[in-house]
Amino acid sequence: MEESDIIYVDTRNAINDNRTGGGPVIQGGGWRPSAPVRPVIGQPARVFTAPMQPQIIYATPPPSPAASLLGKVTAGQLVDLVAQIFAALMPLPAAPVSTSDAGTDVGNLILYQGALAQYAKKDEQVRTLGNIITKLLG
Repeated sequence: MEESDIIYVDTRNAINDNRTGGGPVIQGGGWRPSAPVRPVIGQPARVFTAPMQPQIIYATPPPSPAASLLGKVTAGQLVDLVAQIFAALMPLPAAPVSTSDAGTDVGNLILYQGALAQYAKKDEQVRTLGNIITKLLG
């Protein structure tokens, strides 16, 4: 018996059996059932680059207690804050005491309304001045 007369039949699938007339039949010593087929696995291409340069990192000193207390408040914002606090703490004019005389009470109310108007004007001036200084300082 010659080696070319040997027929290898793949028994994993009945369709490939040469007795049924379907599928390919491998003859000769081309394929052996004992040697599994190894799949080809592609390797990614290797890219070579220049070595990285060291980075210079500058450390900043820790913030002072005052800076950490106020956060990132600029000088202009601080001036505006002080102006608003000052305007809020300004005392209102004293209210008039009522008397039994109508003419005196009306005169006192007119004076009181004038004092309130001056207070409002001064309050607005302080707040506007603080706002202007904030804009000038940045």
